[in-house]
Parts: sequence; structure tokens; C-alpha cells
Amino acid sequence: MGRDDAFTRRGFLCLATTGAVAAACGGSEPVTMDDEVLEGMCEPAEPPSICEPTAADIEGPFYLPDSPERSDLDTVGDDGIALVIRGRVSDAACAPMAGAIVEIWHADPEGEYDNGDTYNYRGWVRTGADGAYSFRTLMPGRYLNGGTLRPAHVHVKAWRDGVELLTTQLYFEDDPYLEGDKWAEPSRTVCLDQDETGAYSAVFDLVLG
Repeated sequence: MGRDDAFTRRGFLCLATTGAVAAACGGSEPVTMDDEVLEGMCEPAEPPSICEPTAADIEGPFYLPDSPERSDLDTVGDDGIALVIRGRVSDAACAPMAGAIVEIWHADPEGEYDNGDTYNYRGWVRTGADGAYSFRTLMPGRYLNGGTLRPAHVHVKAWRDGVELLTTQLYFEDDPYLEGDKWAEPSRTVCLDQDETGAYSAVFDLVLG
């Protein structure tokens, strides 16, 4: 199945253990990510007993259709902090959901979005039999939306059986710009683990409602 066929699958994501947020906004005056404010280790998460749908939010101005099918978005040699986002997609009964489409897009480490010529930091994958997905990328930079600095964030869409079910967005704990951001919510904010190389990883489990 080609990307165009797959992307008739639009999806409503539901976060089981960590969370996702939607939204994006146009910005100017990009600001480089400060990694020291995001250090720390995550506490082990308890397995969910109830899978509640993840709340949707706005798409924002920077979404582009027809992004490539790929899990590695760190392709252009930018300086930045390595980031792996992984998780599982399940249904409302917490059963793994195979064949769902998960797409992400985000700003580069300097807080800039691409213009559609390169599709940098944009891609989609299909979940495996166990509902798992994973992306390798770089930590997105912050940028100003008007006079307000947005926290680092990653946009997420999901499709299932030809239907777009959710557009949302994930944020990162301990980002000092979470407070006061009108889109960020604690239920859709994930913890970052950091390994000995300084790379980050985050678990972002999704539930299709």
C-alpha cells in the first residue's frame, strides 16, 4: 500500500499511560532547545487498567500531507539531542492494534519547521502485530508564537481503517515553558529518560477510541 492509500487512514489517538497533546501554532524568532532543563529519569509506569481516549487538539499551520514512510527522522545532520519516541497503539479495551498509522512532525532543533521541499522531521510508520511503533529523531526546538515561547512539542496524527481519528501533540515533563501554554496539559506530557550518551527517550502509548 502506498503512502497516499495509507493516509486515508486518519485516527483518533488515545493515551493509555503517558499522553499526547494536540496543537501547533505558527511562530517566529526560533529559540534553541536548552537540554539542561529536561534532564532526569522517568519513574516506571504502572500498566493501565482502563484505556481512555486521548483528547484531540488543533493541527496548527505547519502540517503537510504526503510525508514519507520512515521511522528515522534524523537525516540531515543537524546538531541536536537525539530522541527516540516509542509506544504502543491499542483500542479502548487495551488490546494491541496492528496496522494503525502513526505520523509525527515537529520543528528542527532551532525551532524551525521545513517548508515542504525536504519534509525534514516528518514521517509516518505502521504499527506491528503488537501495536508497537517507534521514531528516531532530534529534540525539537522551542519558538515564539507571538510574544509567548512555546514548550518543546511533537505533533501526532493517527489513522485506522481509512479514517483520521486524532490530531494531537505531546510535550515533555520539566519543560519550563509548559506553564501558561494554552495547549499543553499534564495528561499529555511525557517523561524523558536520558542514557549515558545524553540521548533522550520517551514512551508515548496511544489508544484508538
